Amino acid sequence: MAMTLLEDWCRGMDVNSQRALLVWGIPVNCDEAEIEETLQAAMPQVPYRVLGRMFWREENAKAALLELTDAVDYATIPREMPGKGGVWKVIFKPPTSDAEFLERLHLFLAREGWTVQGVARVLGFENPRPNPDAEMPAGMLNYILDNVIQPLVESIWYKKLTLFSGRDTPGPGEEPFDLWLEHSNEVIQEWQVSDMEKRRRLVESLRGPAADVIRILKNNNPSITTAECLKALEQVFGSVESSRDAQVRFLNTYQNPGEKLSAYVIRLEPLLQKMVEKGAIDKDNVNQARLEQVIAGASHSGAIRRQLWLTGAGEGPAPNLFQLLVQIREEEAKDEEEAAEAALMQLGMKGRF
Repeated sequence: MAMTLLEDWCRGMDVNSQRALLVWGIPVNCDEAEIEETLQAAMPQVPYRVLGRMFWREENAKAALLELTDAVDYATIPREMPGKGGVWKVIFKPPTSDAEFLERLHLFLAREGWTVQGVARVLGFENPRPNPDAEMPAGMLNYILDNVIQPLVESIWYKKLTLFSGRDTPGPGEEPFDLWLEHSNEVIQEWQVSDMEKRRRLVESLRGPAADVIRILKNNNPSITTAECLKALEQVFGSVESSRDAQVRFLNTYQNPGEKLSAYVIRLEPLLQKMVEKGAIDKDNVNQARLEQVIAGASHSGAIRRQLWLTGAGEGPAPNLFQLLVQIREEEAKDEEEAAEAALMQLGMKGRF
């Protein structure tokens, strides 16, 4: 309904719907000054003008149509904004890849004091021959390629983050914070783009209170990094588990029936790293703590456990995670081979009778 209203309203006013925003959920008793104050506070970096307001009967609230008056980074447009009477919602048509490219190009050139026409003229696209008197700043063309064109090409296929709002009850398509953070850290490491582009994609996944937190941080510090954004979100929405709680959870995690020892070690690792984050254990003691817990928590009583006990009793340093897993997997392979041979022998003995 909201998108239909946006498109119909734009069509009636001869406005490009991809250059417009629809804001709704505005209380009926909210006057023009209050609307403008709320919009400016929520979108300080978005150039716009209000084209009109109307009463939307289906929502029992006002709606406002805004036109973007200049190039804009769509990641800076909030999907929701705090306003009089509660949360006001914002909708706009996602730009096509061509439109997004032009927006980024205009934004970049504007920051550098250039225009598309100026660049084209310097490169000779408006003259039969390049203008020998015009000089483009060193590295300008390469910078455009690296920071405008290449990120756009990558944005066509990049793996997007799941949604997170920070609300007590996650909405459709949203995830609890711990799952969202774990997934986001993995995906962000895969992105081969600038930190500014990573931050844009991160903001793209946020809704509600979580988006408000990052918006406030960006207003106070426009150069805030992606890592700092994630850290802030963790401080606001992450668990308040103490160092003692993390230690107890680690020490009370045991191998499950039927679970391979190697799988147990992998399941144990995030709990160990959480202890390090909480300061419950020093980084220098991580390998020893891992080995001791694997020995104590393993339900396996065969050669693997004995081998680990001998490793822990030795005078050398405890193995790191990779070395421990290699050692365990080798022993598991031997056990599986012995089990297969025993099964074959059992089948052979049955065949004699």
